[in-house]
Order: sequence, then C-alpha cells, then structure tokens
Amino acid sequence: MAAFLGAVLSLRAAAPADLTLGVKAPEKSDLQLSRGGEVYADVLAHYSAALQFESSGKLRQALEHYLAVFKADPTNADLAAHTAGIAMQFQGREAAVNILEDAVRANPRSPAPLLHLTRFASTYPPEDLFEKDERPAKAMAEALEKFPMHAEVYEVAVMLHLTQNERDKAIAVMDQAANQNSRDPQFWLATGRTAERVWPLGQAEFRLEYSQRVAPFFENALKQVTKADAEQVTLEVAQQYLLTNDPERARQLCEKLAAEHNSLDARKLLYRLYGAAEQKDKALATLEQIVKQAPDDAEQRRLLANEYDKLKQPEKAILHLEAAIQNGGGEIGDYVKLGWELYQTQKYEDMVRVGQRSVRLFPDHPLVHYQLAIAHRAREEWASSVKHFAEAEQFAGSTQTELLDHLFYYQYGVTLERMARYEDASRMLEKSITLTPREESKAAANTLNFLGYMWLEQGSHLDKAGEFITKANELLPDQPAYIDSLGWFHYKKGDYTTALKDLQRAESLLEQIQPEDAEILEHLGLAHQSLGDKAKALEYLERANALNTPDLKARKRIEEALKKLKGGGKTDTEKK
Repeated sequence: MAAFLGAVLSLRAAAPADLTLGVKAPEKSDLQLSRGGEVYADVLAHYSAALQFESSGKLRQALEHYLAVFKADPTNADLAAHTAGIAMQFQGREAAVNILEDAVRANPRSPAPLLHLTRFASTYPPEDLFEKDERPAKAMAEALEKFPMHAEVYEVAVMLHLTQNERDKAIAVMDQAANQNSRDPQFWLATGRTAERVWPLGQAEFRLEYSQRVAPFFENALKQVTKADAEQVTLEVAQQYLLTNDPERARQLCEKLAAEHNSLDARKLLYRLYGAAEQKDKALATLEQIVKQAPDDAEQRRLLANEYDKLKQPEKAILHLEAAIQNGGGEIGDYVKLGWELYQTQKYEDMVRVGQRSVRLFPDHPLVHYQLAIAHRAREEWASSVKHFAEAEQFAGSTQTELLDHLFYYQYGVTLERMARYEDASRMLEKSITLTPREESKAAANTLNFLGYMWLEQGSHLDKAGEFITKANELLPDQPAYIDSLGWFHYKKGDYTTALKDLQRAESLLEQIQPEDAEILEHLGLAHQSLGDKAKALEYLERANALNTPDLKARKRIEEALKKLKGGGKTDTEKK
C-alpha cells in the first residue's frame, strides 16, 4: 500500500501547497490552506484512515476511504486493483469491475489498468454460470494491441488462455511476442520465462521440440545486451539453460563470462557444471580461482577444503578451513573438520588447541569433546583424554546416541587401559564388543584380542580371555598378533608345548619382522626357557632386544628377562 502514496502525492488536479511560512499573516486573520492544499490534506487523511482501518481488520470502513482516494487519482492502477478487491466483498463484482474500468479510462497510456481488469474479471467470473463476460478477453486484446513491447502483457495473456484450456491461443500470443523487434534484453528474458509456461521443458518427451520454441527468446536477450548489462543478462540466460537441462550451453556462456568479465557468479556456476560433468580438474581449478577472487567468502573456502579432503591433501584443507573460521565466525562443522584434518597430519598440538576452543564455543556438543579426547590421547595425555571421553558420553546420551558406537567405546577403553584403570577399561571394551555390527568382523576381532590380552597381562579372567582370543582368531585367522595372544594364553595356563607351537606359527606369518613384533620374539624366548631350552630362549630374547621396540614397557621387560636369563635367575613371569 505504501506504493499508492507516491501517486496520491502527485495529484494532477491540485496545485502544490506552499508549506513554507512565508510572510507573516496579519494578526486579525487565521492561517488558511489554499484550495490545492485542502485537497492534498484531504486525500492524505483518507489514505491514512484507510490504512489504519485495514490494518485493524475493519475493511468496510477502509473501503470508504480508499474510494475517496481513488476518486482523487483514478490513474493509480495498483490503488484501483486494491480498492476493487475490497469492493468485491461489500459491493459485489460489478462495482469492483467498474472501478477497474474507470482506471483504464483514466490511464490509457499504461497497460497496468488493463492487466488488472483482465486478472480480476477472469479470476472472479459472474455468479450466473450461463453469463459470459467478454470484458477480460477484450481488455487483454486491447493490451496486446496497444502495448506489444511490454513483457507483462504476454505473461497475463498466456495465463488467461492456459487457465481456460486455450493453449492454441497462448501459442498465438507467444508467436506475437517472438515477432517483436524489441532491443531490450529484459523483454526477451521475461517473455522467455513466459514461453516456458506454454512449452514446459520439464516434459522429457517434448523437450527437444519445446526447447527449440523457447531458446530463441533467450538467445534474443543475448543479442541485445550492452556493455552495461552483458554480465547480468548472460548470467540469467546461463542459469535458465541450467534449470532447463541444457548444461552444455550454460557452460559455454559461463566460460565466456569468466573470460571476458571475470565474473565471480559465472565461476560459481561453472564449478557446479564441471563437477556435475565429472570434470574434476576443471572444477578444482575453477574453485581455486573463486577463492582467489573472493578470499573472504567462507562458504567457498569450505567447498575448497572439501575438495582437498577428497584428494587426500589435508595440509591444503587445513589452510582453507582456518580461513573459513576466521572469515565466517566458524560453524561447529568447520571446527570438527579442521580437527580431523589436523589429526591426519599428526598436528596433535594444534588439534588440542582447536579442540579446546571448540568445547568453549560448543560446550554441550558431544562430538567436540570426543575429538578433543582423541587429540589428548594422541599426545599421551591420558587423564585429559579420559575426561573428555566421559563428557562426550554424557552429552551424547541425550542428543547424539549414534556417536556412542563400538569405535567410541574401543577408543575410550584403550585409553583407560593406559591409565591402568583395568576394570573401567574392561567395561568399555565389552560395550564395544556388544555394539560391533556383525559385518565389522575386523573391528570385533581387534577388540576381542585387545581385551583378552589385557586380562592375560593382568592375570585375571584367564578362561574368558582365552574365549575372546580364540574368537578373534576365528573371525580373522592367520593374524600373527592374534595367534601370539593365543600362544600367550596357553603359556599363562602352563601349557608351554601348545604355547610354543602357536608362537612359532605367529612368527612364521611375519613377512618382515618390525620393532613392533618384539613381543612375539619375547614370548618365544620365554616359552623356550620354560621348556628348558636356554640357548633358544637367549637367542629369541636377544633378537627381541635388538629390535628396540617403541613400547617402553615391553622394552624394559625384555631387558630384564635377558639380564636374568644370563645371570641364571628366574624372570618375573616364571615366578608368577
């Protein structure tokens, strides 16, 4: 409604009021408005009252004042349409149509009154079903004849004919539009969109035929562009081709825009087009250019980080995720993705730093606590890691239970094991086993073996440990580490012959002995020693010691066993 006010303030019949103070009037006379000023003030008062009544739902009272405003300026097509809509409710269709016809007569140089009349009279037909109102068709024909260079005329005409199942007439209207010699690209863009209503490109069986009818409108828009509007018009046409399933033409136009106008929007569209066409190198190069052109666009930084992540280039992904956080304030997804990229590059200190900021920003979100727990664990900061595992479990219990899967509890359990909290570790690892899906046999075997071996080392739950280790070997046979655990179980049970047999089989499956395999050689040495073969025991323990395993506890244990064997004493294992 605010749009009506401008027209009301420019009444042709009223002279503009002089609102300046001017010369002081004589004392004996009151200030008086001129005749033009009175009209001006009266119209404003009616308009203000109409708005107030309408906003409070009192439409009948509002209509009285709108009619007064319309009487003062019947040229205002939008005011006429609004007034007619209210008049329809209280005075009937004929009164409403009369208002619109008055507007047509008052403003013969604009298509707007004719279009309003066409829309209204066709939307609200006469109450008598047998009465045929010719006014919509006549108004539309007049608009087409008088205003052939106005795109909205064709849109209204097409919709009128289509709603009346007169497709042939709608086609004739668009043929008239196509024959115009307009040099305005906006005319061709608008009529092109109207043409799509007549020839919908979504109908696959007619797409080729219909596209041949629609495309000329958009191509005409391209022919009429000037330097001032070339980028805007060409981009709109490219988007239109993309929406109508002609990506090749859209790509051609966007490549032209990028080359000739350095268009950022065209490059964004090109990135999508190259990606959809599986032209991955071009898509990446285009996105890199977009980020170079718009370095503060956080969303484009995120997209580029995702591309580098797919290419297994976390170092590059980190750079753009950090920029996205700096430029866009940082969403939780940005922090989480950045954390995992830092984990891949083993930048654990930075991962902790990012994680600490994440939990300050999103203190109740379980995922950031989980990630910080992993970061602390990577730095062997066991207590801090366990703290955040516990918080992640607490928060996820009410919001994101899917986070609490077998992998979560495995990580939680092995961290508790490093703190020598073996009972707590056992509970978490048994949860992990329970939650492991059947198809995840590798993960299940790993957890079963870890828990079983932990119990062997602690000298507890030996029979259950044997069951778990046996199950691990069934799920994933021929794994040296699991066979070693099985041999060690027999050793703990005092069956040294069976133990030696399993341990020798584990050794035979090692393709190339690594420092991490020192424990298998240690177990072989101890098995030989328990069977009375000191020479073999010494050989294996020396080989284990020479591997210089990174596991400090295992290294200390091997050195101790070797020292006692050479000195003739018994190892701590034998004493047990």
